[in-house]
This record gives sequence, structure tokens and C-alpha cells, in this order.
Amino acid sequence: MQGQETLALWLGDRSLPAGRTLEGFRAAVTEQLVKDFRWDPERVAQASVPLIQLLIDEISWGMDRDAAALFACFYRLDLGESVIRSVLDAHERPEAVELLAQRSLERAAQKVWLRWTFGARDSAQ
Repeated sequence: MQGQETLALWLGDRSLPAGRTLEGFRAAVTEQLVKDFRWDPERVAQASVPLIQLLIDEISWGMDRDAAALFACFYRLDLGESVIRSVLDAHERPEAVELLAQRSLERAAQKVWLRWTFGARDSAQ
């Protein structure tokens, strides 16, 4: 599943705050992932693969070479140990990597949506 489709599915019937666009939302989610995974923003902007594929590649690489750094990324993203554990326990590795990538994208979307939605309400009061 492409990253944009995942974001659209995640949004579902949620609406963005007034003045916010889906394009801006996608950009903010990308920025959130850049921050939490400590990616180079220029390299991400120039990447010719979808965001979900970048996550799949990062997670796969991390599981092979630096699990501690990968789990630190999940921690910064606040993905949740129970989510990670349940995915790893219930699925073979290739599927687990894809599911963790989707969950990471969804969690980044949730963080942005919550910040935008409740930050907009707080600043309006």
C-alpha cells in the first residue's frame, strides 16, 4: 500500500482543521517521520520511492544491522512496545516489516493530526 493511500485510510472520516490541506498534512507527516527516524530531509525530498517504501527499507535495515537504533526511532515516534511486539510475534519478517512501516506512518499521521486539531483549538481560545 502506498503511503498516501495509508494516510487517506487513516484519516477516514476525520477532518483536517480549517485552513489545513491534505497536501500540507502529507508534508507534515513526512517531517514527523524525518524527525523521529532522524533522516536527512533533503534525501527524503529527493527520494524516488514512496514514503512507505522508505520506512520499509529503514525498518528492514535496522532489524538486520542496528535494532537498538531502530527501536529508538519507534520510541521517539511513540509507536508503543505492545504494538511492535504483537506485530513481530504474529507475523513472519517480511510481513512484519511492512506492518511496522504502516503502523509508523499511521502513528506519525496521528501525532500530526492531534497537534493540528487540538493545537488549533487551544490557540483559538
